[in-house]
Amino acid sequence: MRASRGMALVQALVIVAAIAAVATALMLRANDARTRLQIRFQADQAALFLDSGTSLVSAMLAALPGDGVVHPRQDWAQPRDGIVIGDGFLAWQVQDLHARFNVNTLNGEDATHQAARAAFLRLAEGQGLSRRGAQRLADALGPDPAARAAAVSGAPLPLPLVDPRQLAPIAASEATEFARLLPLLAALPPGAAMNINTLHPDVLRALLPDVPSAQRDSLNRFLRRDPVPDIETLMLWAAETLGPDIATRLEALPLSVGSVTFLVTLEARLDTLRLRRSVVLNREPLPGRSAVVLSMPEPE
Repeated sequence: MRASRGMALVQALVIVAAIAAVATALMLRANDARTRLQIRFQADQAALFLDSGTSLVSAMLAALPGDGVVHPRQDWAQPRDGIVIGDGFLAWQVQDLHARFNVNTLNGEDATHQAARAAFLRLAEGQGLSRRGAQRLADALGPDPAARAAAVSGAPLPLPLVDPRQLAPIAASEATEFARLLPLLAALPPGAAMNINTLHPDVLRALLPDVPSAQRDSLNRFLRRDPVPDIETLMLWAAETLGPDIATRLEALPLSVGSVTFLVTLEARLDTLRLRRSVVLNREPLPGRSAVVLSMPEPE
């Protein structure tokens, strides 16, 4: 009798242990499901924060004068961080894409396109790419279909590019050097002008390679001191200060004092979750409007 009772007790304990194990597994699964649901909810909420940030920046850019001067002392150029939105935080930085080298200016055979190719090669090599690597990138952007196909070892890239990151696979063997070059590149319409008020000094150096560094430094100091209100003012100053030869070379460049296309990098933080997004915003000709041209998630 005692043996039967002992066996029954053991069986009961085994059953209780099994039930406890099943209950524990169910609780863990439920906790995992709640955690996944919470993460998804936070991700959706953070994505809405990024949407709100895009709208705020879009409105700020749209408020700029339609044909007015754009320069880095204006409000749009000041980075934002720690903006409280709901129970999270929002940060962003705006960059003028007209301050960069336009990769869509190489696709042609006239003197202007050849000059653009030479400037691109100087810019790429200046950031550490090999001569061969820089030439492959330039070939991929050029007018010769055979050279474009050879540069990518396959179907040529569709031109004009919509994002300079499309060039990254071509420079995979020099990824570090290409990463340094990328912030100096933009993919704008072929006829888009560069903004002299925001133009990166490395791009200016590539465009004016034979101008002595002292004159380039003088030009950069002049531009940092006061934004140029119009190209005529720049040309007058250059002729008086740098000489007529350099002024003529500046005049030959596609320069303006305004910008319509900007890159916005946003980050939303919610508890331990962070989401990043890059958005290209274009100010349309009508005042008070802007359009999202490209929107992509960014890795951490």
